[in-house]
Amino acid sequence: MNKAVIRAAKKTFIAFKNPYGSVEKVYPHIIEAYDNSGKNPVYYVGVKNTSLISPGFIHGLRAGGFYLHTLDKASISGRAVDIFLQNPYTGRPMTGSSSGTAINVLLGINDIGIGTDGGGSVLAPAISVNLFGFISPLLDAQKMKNNKTRVATDGVQFRPSLGCMSKKIEIVELFARMSLQGFEPKTNLRGARIFCDVLPEIDTKGFGIKKIDLSFKDASREELLKKMPGLLASADVIVSREGPVDFEGMGDTVLGHFDSATAALQKRGNKGFVRVANMAGATALVMPAGDFACAFVLMCESTLPKINKMFGLARKMPAFAQADSAFDKYFSSAEEYFPGNFGDIE
Repeated sequence: MNKAVIRAAKKTFIAFKNPYGSVEKVYPHIIEAYDNSGKNPVYYVGVKNTSLISPGFIHGLRAGGFYLHTLDKASISGRAVDIFLQNPYTGRPMTGSSSGTAINVLLGINDIGIGTDGGGSVLAPAISVNLFGFISPLLDAQKMKNNKTRVATDGVQFRPSLGCMSKKIEIVELFARMSLQGFEPKTNLRGARIFCDVLPEIDTKGFGIKKIDLSFKDASREELLKKMPGLLASADVIVSREGPVDFEGMGDTVLGHFDSATAALQKRGNKGFVRVANMAGATALVMPAGDFACAFVLMCESTLPKINKMFGLARKMPAFAQADSAFDKYFSSAEEYFPGNFGDIE
C-alpha cells in the first residue's frame, strides 16, 4: 500500500481521536485526493472555524495540493489565550486565538494551518509551539478588506489578516506562492536594509545587518503603533527576537487590565511586535529560534519587493523545524494515540 496514503490515514485517525480537543470537524474523504495527485504532494490543511475566512480562498489552494482536512477550534471572542485548550508542551492555557489550528499542526493532523490574525492570533500561537508562521494583509485581500474592523480589549481598532503556520518553511513558502501573485524569494540581498536587535547566525556576505535598539517592543500597543510606520519604512526587513511566548507569563489583555499584578503577568507573556504587526499593516514571518516558544519575528511593509526580500533573508537563517525532533512521537505518532493494549495479538 502507498506509504503516503497510510500516513495520511493516520493523520485522520488522530483528528478523530481529537486528544487535545482542538478539532471541530474532520473531512476524511480528502484521502481520495491521492487518487488524482499523481506524483504531486498532497498537503492536509486545517482552517480556523471563522466566517472571516473565505471558502473560495481555501478551495483555490487545491491547485497547489492543499486540501481541507479539519475545521479547528478557536478561542472565544478572539481572546489571546484559550482557557479551554492546553498547550501540549506545557499543559497551560493555549495561546490564541488560532489556538486549535496551531495545536493540530503540532500534532501532525495537518501539514499547514490557516487562521486569522488581528493582534497576534496567528503569529503568537505559532511561536508558542515552535512553528513557522506567516501573515499578510495581501492574502485574499479583497475579501479581508470587506470584513468589519474590530476593537481589541485595549481599545485599538484593527482589521484581521489571513495567515498560516506549519512545521516546515517550505510549506509556508508554497502557500505564499499560491496566494501572492509575484511572490519569489529574493536570494540576492545586496543593498538590502535589514535592522535587528539580536543578530541571527547567518552568512551576511553581500549584504549587511544593522543592529538597532528594539527594547521598546514591550510598550503598549498604542505606543508601538506610533513608531511602526517609521520603523517599517526605514528598512526592507526588521528582525526581532521574541519569546518565550506565554511560558513565563500570560500575554492576555483581558486578564492584564485588572491591576499591576495582572499587568506584570501579561508583560511576561513576552509578546512584542507580534501584538501589532497586523495592526500596523505589516507582513510578518516568524521562525523558531531554537529555544522553546522563542522566534525570530521578521516584519516588512506589505509590498511584494519587501516580502520577497524577507523570505530571501529567511532562507539564510537556521530553520529550527521540529519535524525530526526526538520528541515528535509524543504528538504526531498515531501509534502513541492507539497503543497496543494488554491481550492484543501482535
